[in-house]
Amino acid sequence: MWHRQRIKRLVREYLGSGAACLVSVRETICTDPGCTGPATEVRVMNLSFCETRFTIHKPISSVSNSDIFEIL
Repeated sequence: MWHRQRIKRLVREYLGSGAACLVSVRETICTDPGCTGPATEVRVMNLSFCETRFTIHKPISSVSNSDIFEIL
């Protein structure tokens, strides 16, 4: 739970949206053959209901600031 909140905060800080967007974070099974374990899926929905999704091929506990900044 703590890691999910940490990732949500990082995404909001990067986007500068604060509470103006909905951020969802979950750990999922990675279906990519090059991925060795679980992956983290992040979904961001703004007030216009435009959704952005991205996957980081690391477990939730291993996602860092640089992973978020690199993908966004």
